[in-house]
Amino acid sequence: MTSKELKDILQRLEARGWQPMVCDTPVPFYESDVLCGEPTGIGDIVEETRMLPKEFLSMQPEFIVTVKGDSMKDAGIVEGDAVKVETGISIHDGDIVLAMIDGDFTLKCYCEDEEGTPWLVPQNPAYEPFSLKETQNVWILGRVSKVIKQTPRINFRSCMKLIKKAKAGQTEPREIGQMQVSRAIREIAQSITVARQWYAVFRTMADLCVVGENDYDLFVEMVKKEVPEHASLPSRVELQRMAVDSFAKPVVLWRLGNAPVQGKRYNDYLAIAQKTRQLLGA
Repeated sequence: MTSKELKDILQRLEARGWQPMVCDTPVPFYESDVLCGEPTGIGDIVEETRMLPKEFLSMQPEFIVTVKGDSMKDAGIVEGDAVKVETGISIHDGDIVLAMIDGDFTLKCYCEDEEGTPWLVPQNPAYEPFSLKETQNVWILGRVSKVIKQTPRINFRSCMKLIKKAKAGQTEPREIGQMQVSRAIREIAQSITVARQWYAVFRTMADLCVVGENDYDLFVEMVKKEVPEHASLPSRVELQRMAVDSFAKPVVLWRLGNAPVQGKRYNDYLAIAQKTRQLLGA
């Protein structure tokens, strides 16, 4: 992917209310896992770096470790996730911390009781909190500031179950009669101000199988028969010119960022298509 393509994708995401960030800053990544359970060794060699958005980072030193176990699952941290740990900052009750206890490492929630005794508290009722005793060699390495989720994958069988359910709920489309098509053309003609706008009507009728995907000539004949005196009648050439980018797809897949018309003109085409569908009773 080129930088221009990436920039275009980010702009489109922003236009739709997303907040994309570019992973452009290297952060040390420890290959060893941190156990969300009993303390375990982590290792002390930085094997590689991972790129994160600079918006994720702070002015404090930080690094990334991966997670094993399920003792922090109620905090949204599960096995396979990675956590970004900030060092050199104050720790407060409720912070999720990476602690080293007698040379071993663990990920837990930090909390002090009413007597001032520090505890490390798992976020899973299957595990017990444990207090940090003076006889232990304890070092709170830092606070978890970000959770980086593992690459998401959904179980195939779960997907197929939902697909089958959706198919079962689908019904055969109701046949649209010629009288209804004729009435729809006459009524929608009042909204057409330029010949190319007839493409929105054609595309909707193609979606509903009233005309074929490439039956431009048939559609032109239908329109000329119903509204022969219309000031802006369609032509095959004008219709074909509009069948590009997202407009070459069903109306539900039209997208403002990838359409042959923009701004108000795009909204006009979309409104005509939606009204046509209503007139056809679909």
